[in-house]
Amino acid sequence: MEYASFDEIRPRLEKQYENAEYCMEGAWDEQRMRMEWTAWQADNPNEYRGLQRAMLTKMLLEHAPIAIEKWNPFPGKFKCYNLPMEDVNAHYKTADEVVPGVEPYKMDFQRGLGWMVDKSHAAPDWKRVLELGIPGMLEQVAGRDTPFYKALAISLEAVKCFCHRVARLNDNPVYDEIAEHAPKTLHEAFALAFVLHDVIEICQCEQMRTMGRFDSLYIDFYRNDLAAGRLTRDSAKELIKFFWIVFYARFQGLRFGKNFCFGPKFNELSYLAMEAYYEMNIQDPKLSILVTEDMPQDFAELYAKCIRDGRTAIVSLNYEVIVEGLVKDGRTKEDAENFVPIGCYEPAVAGKEMSCSGATHLFMPVILLALLEEDRQYASFEELKNDYLRKIGDTIKLLQEKQIPCDKVWSHINPVPLLSATFTSCVERGLDVSEAGAVYNSTGTVVSYTADAVDSLAAIRYLVFEKKLCTLDELRAILADNWQGHERLRRIALTKPPKWGNNDQRADALAVEIADFASKRLKETANGRGGHFFPSIYGQRVVENGREIAALPSGRLSGEPMSKNMDAVIGMDRHGITGLMESVLKIDMTAFPCGTCLDLMLHPTSVKGSEGVPLLVSIIRRFIAQGGSGIQFNIFDANVLKDAQKHPEKYENLQVRVCGWNVKFNDLEPDAQETFIRQAEELIS
Repeated sequence: MEYASFDEIRPRLEKQYENAEYCMEGAWDEQRMRMEWTAWQADNPNEYRGLQRAMLTKMLLEHAPIAIEKWNPFPGKFKCYNLPMEDVNAHYKTADEVVPGVEPYKMDFQRGLGWMVDKSHAAPDWKRVLELGIPGMLEQVAGRDTPFYKALAISLEAVKCFCHRVARLNDNPVYDEIAEHAPKTLHEAFALAFVLHDVIEICQCEQMRTMGRFDSLYIDFYRNDLAAGRLTRDSAKELIKFFWIVFYARFQGLRFGKNFCFGPKFNELSYLAMEAYYEMNIQDPKLSILVTEDMPQDFAELYAKCIRDGRTAIVSLNYEVIVEGLVKDGRTKEDAENFVPIGCYEPAVAGKEMSCSGATHLFMPVILLALLEEDRQYASFEELKNDYLRKIGDTIKLLQEKQIPCDKVWSHINPVPLLSATFTSCVERGLDVSEAGAVYNSTGTVVSYTADAVDSLAAIRYLVFEKKLCTLDELRAILADNWQGHERLRRIALTKPPKWGNNDQRADALAVEIADFASKRLKETANGRGGHFFPSIYGQRVVENGREIAALPSGRLSGEPMSKNMDAVIGMDRHGITGLMESVLKIDMTAFPCGTCLDLMLHPTSVKGSEGVPLLVSIIRRFIAQGGSGIQFNIFDANVLKDAQKHPEKYENLQVRVCGWNVKFNDLEPDAQETFIRQAEELIS
């Protein structure tokens, strides 16, 4: 089929969800859909929960209105009338009837922990999907007469029906092809991935946070198309752009980004896709590069040029360190080598692991505040520090108590039969992913805001025990007053004690001790799905969560932003990127197999000209060679950011790397914009 060029219709592509025109031919309107679904529920009140989800999927895919978009190589939008999420929310409300006392979601900023039923960090076994296609997966579950297998078969048959409907309404034979056999062309492979992604996310409410290793998954399709004359290099690049723009269009870059992974072995598709990414200049999808020592320099410079020129939605991940960490945490080496980043930079074994990497959180400085509220007295800082470690351990026990009921109630709230159909282990065991059908069933725990905790401990040591500028009771009162009336002492707290991020052993030793303790305790803690807690160490949602966190001994005021990822507190890294990197590298990254990342902010002048891109590559290679796990960049001039605040129309495509995803600077709230401006100003001072 012939389509207009990507650039010619890009504005239309970017708004393809907002401006979709739906066809009611053979479709049910919202009233009819709700009536049919309500009637089915009334007739089947005690049906297996996975079968309920499958039947709703069937109704939607067979009868929902479908968008007419014959100009688009990847049609397939449909109206779900919000029924799937309403169904999930209804089961959230009845969760305590199944598991008494369960709280399916809570961020507890008084005790320093958070827990949830995590429906947002998953991926199909993309390799299996592309090898078998819908018919091949159907063949593996057909004839098995249990509710679980019926749910899988109904879901897969519904996808087949939907593909035929899309093909007929949009005159698109590609969709007929993927309904009847495994994909044979690049276009068919992309279309199948897109359809399965959307059906799992929209109909079965599990967010697909990664699309797998792009270059290894699709290289054979690309090579075969070139050999058969179906595609040229240029037309394949166009097809990649049409495919990737879909993931931007649905949320307009305002969600967490869709992860496409590259490496650790690079091929001609790696280069082609990176060229397409540069030309698109878009914040979503986001890319993960699996870096090894022998990564080709020309590919490294190709993606570093993207970063240098403002396409910063790219993270570099240390392949060897991540594999080592996963093996230490219980995966086989063969499985560990097949990991994919399942969210921002959290690795999980492709097709074998449900890591729920965002399920639980430890807010490290809040745990310190909770300790101070116990009103204990200490003869020495060492005694206080050891009691803080005890408090971390107690909080992990509480976290386990809160999360295990979430693990057990997941299958009541949201089983995912279509996702389960892609997991060989689920099919073999007859268990949904929500019922621990995967090979590895871990529960991610984010150890958050370590820099704030370290700086606060260092401040207590300095103010109370070394310089005796205040007592611990006085410090408690000062924090309760949010440092008001104690500005001189606050200035001392901000400037005199050692700070994380400066290669200062006095601070860094605290970070290492805290990190080692938390990691060890988490790995020893069982979850509710036959696995254990799976530690990561980074800080996200630094502005939003910061509003909930009280004043800290470090001098931070109540409500101020927290430290991001593995960074220092804003303005506290006073020895440049070298000092920051050296601090981070002291922590054993393999102890945090669920991921970690360092954010570096550079001034544009430091990477300009012909030497700029090789310099970026050298920073990445040095960090990786010394054992760093993940590294990403923002490259800003504070004056440009300030001008963007005043004249947003001049900077419509200015991107910022926000934790593990990118957004447009103009889409950030003012408080978040200010955090980037403050950090950029520190590059000058």
